[in-house]
Amino acid sequence: MYKAIIQLTSDDIKVHRSMIRQVNNLLDYLRGNIQVRIVCHGASLPFCLNQSNPFREDIKSLLLRKVAVAACHNMLVSNAKSESELIAGLEIIPSAIADLVIKQQQGWSYVKAG
Repeated sequence: MYKAIIQLTSDDIKVHRSMIRQVNNLLDYLRGNIQVRIVCHGASLPFCLNQSNPFREDIKSLLLRKVAVAACHNMLVSNAKSESELIAGLEIIPSAIADLVIKQQQGWSYVKAG
């Protein structure tokens, strides 16, 4: 089983679109033989928000494909946002950077989106 953790720190919709396409390609190519986790922090908050998000349905589709999408609690606090404003199904993690370090130590392959 392959494991890929993708770091998203950008608010650029071109980066979001490309990452979604790449994750779907990865899922299609490795068919059931990969776990994917997207870790959002920094400026990536718009990717996580439910309202005014052009990728909301794409993200929901990724969630249905068992992709974990994690939003950093620190990102929410620094932007005065609450969990209720996020797309349903996103995981809230205490520290995105810590999550990335832990997962890499556990053997996850690191990919930087953008």
